[in-house]
Amino acid sequence: MSKRSKLPSFRAMGVIILALLLYAQDDDLGRQCLAAAVHHDQLWEGPEGYQGLQISRGNMQLIRAQIADRPYMLQSYIKGTSPENGYRLPDPPYVFEFTTNKYSGNPEQGWYKLFVVCSGAASPRPVMVKKDRDGLWKAAEWSSLLVGVVPPQA
Repeated sequence: MSKRSKLPSFRAMGVIILALLLYAQDDDLGRQCLAAAVHHDQLWEGPEGYQGLQISRGNMQLIRAQIADRPYMLQSYIKGTSPENGYRLPDPPYVFEFTTNKYSGNPEQGWYKLFVVCSGAASPRPVMVKKDRDGLWKAAEWSSLLVGVVPPQA
C-alpha cells in the first residue's frame, strides 16, 4: 500500500521531469536545468576546463536517444495526459502525482525512492533522490523516467 507525503524530495522529482521536458524543447536551457536538478554525483566539470557543472555524458546520451525515439514520453508524467489524447499537455500549472511505499527508504538517511504516476504505463516509475552537500534533494537515479510508454493514439 502506498502513501502520499509532502517530503521535500517530491519537489526534486518534479524538477527533474520539468528539466527533461525543457531539454526536449531547448537543448541549452534543458542542460542547465538538468545540471541544477541532479545530484552532484551525476555531474562533471566539462572537457575544456571548468565551464560550470554539466550532466554526465552517459546520461546525456541516454536522454538524447530516448527523447528522439519517444518525444511524447515525458508528457506521460503530467496529470491529465493519456495515450488517448496523444499525451497533450494540459494548461499549466502542471500536476504530478507521486507515491512512496514501505521500501522507499528513510529520508533521514539522505536518500529516498519516489514513484511518479505515468499515464502511459501500468505502474508508477521510480526515481531515487539524495540530499546534496547543501541539504537540497536532487535526482540521483532517474533512468526509469526514460523507458517506453504506450504510444499515443491521437
